[in-house]
This record gives sequence, C-alpha cells and structure tokens, in this order.
Amino acid sequence: HATGVPLWIFFESVGMDFNKDCLTLADGQKFCNGGVNNLKFYVNGKPNDTWGNYVFNDLDKILISYGSEANLIQQLNSITDFAKNH
Repeated sequence: HATGVPLWIFFESVGMDFNKDCLTLADGQKFCNGGVNNLKFYVNGKPNDTWGNYVFNDLDKILISYGSEANLIQQLNSITDFAKNH
C-alpha cells in the first residue's frame, strides 16, 4: 500500500470527486452543501476540515455523511474497528 496518499486520490481512482462542497459519485450524482443537507467529514470520531486533502493513517475510521444532523451520532457509532483484526 502507498503511504502519504490524500483522500482525493482515492476518490479519483474510483471515478469520484470529494471536496468540502460536494461529493460526486462515479455516475455523476452529486451531494452538495445547501439548505438542510450538508456534507460532514469525520476522522476517528472528530470533525476534520482537510476534506479531500486528508492523508490516510493506518486504522483510521472515516465518516463522510450527507444530510441533516439528526443521525450523525448513530452514524459515528456504527463505524467498526474491524480492520485492526486483519
């Protein structure tokens, strides 16, 4: 595995785009900030403002969420640490 790779390179490699304003899927569908729905980016349970420039670390738990704040705690709690066993 490569080291020092920012998140935007991962998304680009799978035909997607991710930045502080929008998440664009490979099929062109966009999830952009506006109104009640907004992108949120968390690393290891904490908000992170580096977005696509974030550089992965081993065992990071990353959440990219879109929508209202209503289910954010549930989403954060649903991230597993399965990778540490493999």
